[in-house]
Amino acid sequence: MRYKPYLGYRTAVYQHLIPGLGAHRIDRIQPEHFEKLYARMQARGLKPGTAHQVHRTAFGEAFKRGYITRNPVALAKPPRVEDTEVDPFEADEIDRILTLALDKRNGVRFVIALALGLRQGEALGLKWSRLHEASKTLEIMKGLQRQTWQHGCADPHACGARYHKTKPCPKNCKRHQRACPPPCPAGCTSHARWCPARRNGGLVEVEVKSRAGRRGIALPDQLFNLILEHRERQAREREHAGTEWHEAGWMFTQPTGKPIDPRRDQYEWKALLKEAGVREARLHDARHTAATTLLLLGVPERAVMDVMGWSNSAMVKRYAHVTARLRRDIADRLNSFFWTANETRNETGRA
Repeated sequence: MRYKPYLGYRTAVYQHLIPGLGAHRIDRIQPEHFEKLYARMQARGLKPGTAHQVHRTAFGEAFKRGYITRNPVALAKPPRVEDTEVDPFEADEIDRILTLALDKRNGVRFVIALALGLRQGEALGLKWSRLHEASKTLEIMKGLQRQTWQHGCADPHACGARYHKTKPCPKNCKRHQRACPPPCPAGCTSHARWCPARRNGGLVEVEVKSRAGRRGIALPDQLFNLILEHRERQAREREHAGTEWHEAGWMFTQPTGKPIDPRRDQYEWKALLKEAGVREARLHDARHTAATTLLLLGVPERAVMDVMGWSNSAMVKRYAHVTARLRRDIADRLNSFFWTANETRNETGRA
């Protein structure tokens, strides 16, 4: 199982299913038990999507393996999840973003996001060895992902003792921007990032999301030239950094050659939008914009899937959106078809 889905399943089981339904025998749980659990989760302020994660996780494997004769989750009704409305960037917004991005360090990274629709991990995981100059193609093979550190010591609880939270936050806590975390449970084995023997964490190079994600993309000439210019700037940075440079072949790096943290990348994207005077949007919305642009250009669906790294055609409908420009194009075509044809018929009749 891939790392992030594993974390989602583990959270659903240990934070919600076991505390919420663990007192019941697995073969006596009814659909209503799950519906009450979902209601309690929402009452605590959790989003419907979190309840859906629990709903997807629960009991499916137990039913397949014969531990239960029927799956009560299949009859339970999870809360409704509203689809997130995505509004791709319009042409003037894209122009402002690109103009400003090209003046920034690693700004080509955001040009790639809008032009090619690469996922964040795919873009940050690009290496120079995967740029083929003769064919002007970019090979997408790996991604960069931040993973949670694990203890490498014999006693994780004792190792993190000084970092355990023993009391809840005060009522007017100003330390946490989000909801305050609860105190650590008895026997807590978290806080692995402080472990002297920590392992398997930090920025990790991983396989791309699917087989279709391993792909080659032909670069537009202008974008190819921008990437070459970026390589020249990076060479000057490498020379300036001297022995502080960590050479690993990353296309987009920190000033020391180390890869860029996804959280830092997200922060720079938000700052770029604000400086460009463009509405706030997720970095992933750049991927939606790229798919929509391909639709506007009339690129065949199969080719869109290849560029975006999709194996399912349903993703085209999910990512390609009808923008104001596309609506205007439709209106102009209707105008040309109906009214121009009608005027032609009238002139023929008068003649």
